[in-house]
Amino acid sequence: MNTKKGQSTGPKTVEGKSKSSQNARKASIFAKGLLPWENRAEKQEQLDQLTEQWNAYDPSRQLILRSIEQCQIGMERMMYAERMQIEGVMQSLDIAADFCKRARFSPVEYMSVPNWYFMDEEGQYHKEEAILISKAHRQAKQYIDSYRELLSAHVSQEYPDLYKYVLAGTPTGTIFINALGQRYKLATPLLNLKALIAEIDNSYIYYLKWGSDPDRYQTIVDGIRAEMMLKVMDLDKSTRYATNFQNRLIKGLTALAAMVQHEQSVNSKSIELVDLESEITGEVTQIEREDVESR
Repeated sequence: MNTKKGQSTGPKTVEGKSKSSQNARKASIFAKGLLPWENRAEKQEQLDQLTEQWNAYDPSRQLILRSIEQCQIGMERMMYAERMQIEGVMQSLDIAADFCKRARFSPVEYMSVPNWYFMDEEGQYHKEEAILISKAHRQAKQYIDSYRELLSAHVSQEYPDLYKYVLAGTPTGTIFINALGQRYKLATPLLNLKALIAEIDNSYIYYLKWGSDPDRYQTIVDGIRAEMMLKVMDLDKSTRYATNFQNRLIKGLTALAAMVQHEQSVNSKSIELVDLESEITGEVTQIEREDVESR
């Protein structure tokens, strides 16, 4: 045995680690409350991974892991609070009015511009949909201008976005012309295409606007967002909080590393002592054997 009596290196069996892991859970996350939007399973997985990485099955290491966990949660909450603060400002009518001015929309449109224009991740679906709708609208006009019956068999290659728009939600294998007819129920494909264009013109005005120049509009929104971040955020306070959390986290990791280094040093010395005892025992045995032979 290379470790001193009373010195724990953690459980070795699967069953032992499982029990210790359960104790870690009781001692950490499940002893504290998480906010409703925080992912309990994700936090628990992070703790389990840290416990495994640092072999932290003893109370001392668990205290350090708890400190590291609290730092991580604190940083995430600070980032979340700042994001919500910025998102709240981005939904104000002042922002919409500023956007309309920079994008050269009509001044009265600021009341009608949809919120997803100014959202980040939450607005991404609508922005991608706007690009598709805009392309489908343009391709429907092109199809009408060059319409011929034989072209309908090649719509998916010639007008892919129009094809995707019309066949959205239809069973696999549905024919384009049939889906178009079932959707608008007019006498000819040309009339149905015109109905599609009218539908988009009337129902997707701001999708068409965004899809007409998405990169430019996104750049305008990003610029407004950056300005709002500088206005609403207290950068000095945020930096102090972030630095404090980071320092605490680094101290926790340093403490864990120091404990590992100490145990490795103790184990190494124990091994050296055992080797020395074996060497001495061997020499004594050899002397005794030689003494017996000399008699």
